Amino acid sequence: MLSQLKPRDRIALIAGCLAVVFFFVLKFGVFPLLDRWPAGSVEQKELALRRSQRLVANAGAEGARLGAVEEHVTTLETGLLESPSASLANAEWQRLVRELADSKGLELGSTEFLRVQRVSPNYGLVVGRVTLRCRLDQLVDFLTALATAPRIFSLTRLRLAPIPGDAEKRINVELMVGAAVHAMPGTKGGAPDQP
Repeated sequence: MLSQLKPRDRIALIAGCLAVVFFFVLKFGVFPLLDRWPAGSVEQKELALRRSQRLVANAGAEGARLGAVEEHVTTLETGLLESPSASLANAEWQRLVRELADSKGLELGSTEFLRVQRVSPNYGLVVGRVTLRCRLDQLVDFLTALATAPRIFSLTRLRLAPIPGDAEKRINVELMVGAAVHAMPGTKGGAPDQP
């Protein structure tokens, strides 16, 4: 029967038979031997087991740390302004600045809302200009009150100018005061604008 085939067909049939034989040798001879071959020494497997056990043990500690960090963030966020919109945040900012100035006996000239600046995806800064007249010791008290206020305030600019001929030695002060707030839709990021 093989003698009746053309030489080209005979070569194809022999190559096919060899491929089938090679497949069976690999499938039932070589691969089972490789499966039983040791993948690593006992020491290596023991080290891998210890690493895995440490990771499992640390997983619980990481969860506890995450809970502590979330609680700390929640505590810090109590210092943010509570207003949900820019106009309400402006009013809250002005009220807080006026209360601080009044508590220190300062002559508040004006408060002017400038912008809500996005400082991160989650937080923004309500920035405004405050002008006042006071003595230097009153200014120090006011700045200390800003730093220790229950709300998170920042001071981005401070300008001082003496009042000529003032018997009380008061100074004109211009401050750029910011108060932290949750980010609001429509606020822009980037560097602060310079008025």
